Amino acid sequence: MSLDILKEQIKSNKIKNLYLFYGHEEYLKRIYLESMESKIIGGSMKAMNKVVLEGKVDIRKLADNCETVPLFSERKLVLVKNSGMFKASKKTDSEKAEGKKDGLSELILSLPSYTCLIFVEEEIDKRLKVIDIVKKNGLIVEFPFQKPQELVKWVIKLLRNKNKVISQELASMVVNNCDQGMVEIHNEVEKLILYLGERGTVSIEDIEKVCTKSIKSRIFDLTDAIAAKNRTRAFVILEEMAVLKEPMPKILYMIARQFNQLLSIKLLHKSGADINEAAAKIGVSPYIASKIMKQSKEFELELLKRVVEESLELDVAVKTGRVNDRVAIEMLLADIN
Repeated sequence: MSLDILKEQIKSNKIKNLYLFYGHEEYLKRIYLESMESKIIGGSMKAMNKVVLEGKVDIRKLADNCETVPLFSERKLVLVKNSGMFKASKKTDSEKAEGKKDGLSELILSLPSYTCLIFVEEEIDKRLKVIDIVKKNGLIVEFPFQKPQELVKWVIKLLRNKNKVISQELASMVVNNCDQGMVEIHNEVEKLILYLGERGTVSIEDIEKVCTKSIKSRIFDLTDAIAAKNRTRAFVILEEMAVLKEPMPKILYMIARQFNQLLSIKLLHKSGADINEAAAKIGVSPYIASKIMKQSKEFELELLKRVVEESLELDVAVKTGRVNDRVAIEMLLADIN
């Protein structure tokens, strides 16, 4: 809802004085910030009327920057990134932190009409009083990771804008090859466009030649190898990820996540859910759900339950230092048969 309000404000050039952006989708934050900047301080004096503060910010310094009048422009932009001012503070620093938040509240309530103050954070604590003050006096917008179905549509649109055609299935493959963030997906699409040259249609060979596989995609390959009872191939893929310096705890987590999805989709299918319903339940695109469904048929239900339980136990063993992380993964892979 708040994102729709922001879109309308930018479109109608009615940008307010105060915003708080949060969430993990950096690409969307950047796109909307660029649009707002062009509306607020477009022109030759742009550099003179934009202030960027990053990390811990002194409230007095922030107030000074907000109060300074713009030069040869009606408005100015003050951008504060990753300040941590909207997170709960440690108990030992509580009094100092509360004083800082009180100062921030005063600043917000006395913000000059010519200043647009935008805070950009990854996480916020919605229980803080200052959040309510921002909500009453400005707009809070969340930028979460987008759902796979939306990312697939976006990939198709990006390529269509460059007069390239990609099927929904191959667009899903591009999305699945990448981690969640749109920045990485956008980079992979740009690589595809350059590789295609004058050609207008994306093929599976193009994706395999050009696109870099994320750990998520490599885990799929590893699961395929296990399903095919090709343990040698599974250990080769594990070694490839080690060479690429993928963190072993992350690999263990991803394997556990993959087998949990296999278990979930097998149970959903057993209960009568179709592929679209199953995809929505586990939060993936129908294309990826069909791949998971296909993989799940290679494993018995009891085996999947056992692997999920064992992976959780090994995760605890790694975190408590009882088992080396690489050894834990090898034990898990060796035990799946």
